Amino acid sequence: MNGIVNAHKAEFDAEPEVVVEVPQVTTFLGAFADFCKGYSLMSTNTQGLRVAISRRPDQMVIAFNSTSKERKKFQLTGIRAKREDRWASVIKGLCQLLIASGFRLPSGFNLTIKGQSAVADPPALSAALASGLVVAFNELFSFGIEPNNLVRYAYSVNKYTDKYKSRLRDLITIFTAEQGKMMLFDLETCAHKTFDYPFRKGGKTGSWFIDCSLPADELSSEVSLFRENAEAAFSMLRSMLPEKEKVRELTHKDIVQNYPRIPEDYKRIIRFILEDSAAALKCYDYLLSGDAVSIGKILTYEQRNISTLAELTSPEVDWLVKRGSETDGVNGVTEISVGITGTLVALVDEANLEEYKTQLKEYERIFGFKPVVREYIPSGAIKVIDKDEYPSV
Repeated sequence: MNGIVNAHKAEFDAEPEVVVEVPQVTTFLGAFADFCKGYSLMSTNTQGLRVAISRRPDQMVIAFNSTSKERKKFQLTGIRAKREDRWASVIKGLCQLLIASGFRLPSGFNLTIKGQSAVADPPALSAALASGLVVAFNELFSFGIEPNNLVRYAYSVNKYTDKYKSRLRDLITIFTAEQGKMMLFDLETCAHKTFDYPFRKGGKTGSWFIDCSLPADELSSEVSLFRENAEAAFSMLRSMLPEKEKVRELTHKDIVQNYPRIPEDYKRIIRFILEDSAAALKCYDYLLSGDAVSIGKILTYEQRNISTLAELTSPEVDWLVKRGSETDGVNGVTEISVGITGTLVALVDEANLEEYKTQLKEYERIFGFKPVVREYIPSGAIKVIDKDEYPSV
């Protein structure tokens, strides 16, 4: 059965009382820039998470992840963390937070989640789930939480969970994104600028997502390990850094000359993240002017760094990138962060789009996965969906 409403009804034999649409956070550049408090280019797209909720007559909470086919349950009375909680730690954490903040959960509830973000990496999944659930609670139980405080509650769930912690920039993006616009974040302050995204179908150049259709966990362990190593590398760097000097302003030359005691594998990670952050800031100017050629060069360089410095790639991704580099009118292709590994973005001149799609048909024959090509148009913010919209969810 398709759709969040049908999934909820099939699982619980009950109509959902509230349905929330949580957009998927898209980091165009600067996916790891939080480690250096640098810069990130962010937006949302429509492939995120759908959350459906209905009240129960008891104090039981039953959560169904319709995408992964996982089920979790617990009692509202005496909530305790368990090793097997995983994504349910976010649900437990939000319930604990709201109760501690003076809100009354008058009953248990049935919860269904569905969508790409339901099987995303922990930071992306937790941001989507905490956002969707706090909005659903606010609507279902009439808590009256002001919109600007919803982000605060979603972020505060982090104190109740370990691995499943969300990033503040993701939450701000989920709650404030605008249709057709991108955001440049300064991650030192989380201040951001919103501006028009210049590439649309029908113009000279469009931008396209290419989903490799790899298993959701294809590179997840490598990404987790990279984050752990990045945390260690930047912790070491900061311990050596002169007071008041900003990490994000360092260059690779600075690292090589001034910090010889940092291991080479850490230097490689630091270089990748510093250049990733710098690329986001540089690309911002080109996005304002709609300079597809210059942006394409940045994307090409970014993908080279992802492969050689971060080593977060796969044969499938490498093949798709190579095909793009061999096709006229493809300005650049790179992996992009949406919380799911194996998603790329390509800037393609409209006149060459069909030729590029034809090239991609070989991918399924070689690897056995069918690539999904869809237009990348930044979408809007989280919202409660009216009942008339339910069938399309």
